[in-house]
Amino acid sequence: MSLEFWCPLRPEAAAVRRGARNARVVRTGMGPRRAAAFAAGRWVPGDRRPGAIVVGLAGAVTDSLEPGDVIVADTVHGPGPDRSAWGQAAETVRVELREAGVSAVRGPVRSVTRAVRGAERRRLAGDGALAADMESWWLLAADPAPLAVVRVVCDTPAAELVSLSLPWRARRALAVISRIAAALSSRETPIAPDRWRGLERAAPGGSS
Repeated sequence: MSLEFWCPLRPEAAAVRRGARNARVVRTGMGPRRAAAFAAGRWVPGDRRPGAIVVGLAGAVTDSLEPGDVIVADTVHGPGPDRSAWGQAAETVRVELREAGVSAVRGPVRSVTRAVRGAERRRLAGDGALAADMESWWLLAADPAPLAVVRVVCDTPAAELVSLSLPWRARRALAVISRIAAALSSRETPIAPDRWRGLERAAPGGSS
């Protein structure tokens, strides 16, 4: 089984290709609407299903995380039921990254309909999230669902998305995405698809 990288943004996809030139990279599009449309049209016959990993940037909602830090989601909150618990697949990804020298934490990610800042970050942190993105919850409605969601912090409460430090923060985070792609694409054995079991499935809808 081959591995696909699902990247919402063009710079994310380019970063994956820099890290793994032969990787299968699919751009899903930015934001909830494009992510939901991608997931709805992504059905693949069972015997041809590639394992997929969502890889992209995220905004941290706590200053305990810095630009370039990596989160492997164990739960993705969104406008509907949580989509959660890949269990061993997510842990396999985290360990694989650690062994390649890429430190990652596991924890909840919140998918939102627009970029968060200020008080909204604090509210999400109070709900237990580590970071926010605008696609993962909707992408997890695909059949089959991705094996894991891996997000790299680009902005934080102390370094908002639109600020003078954005260029270096983006370069730093995208360089980490390249390292993630290199680590995961070099696996000699694929991440087993039966590790999708336990994922709470929900209808592809939700706010967009």
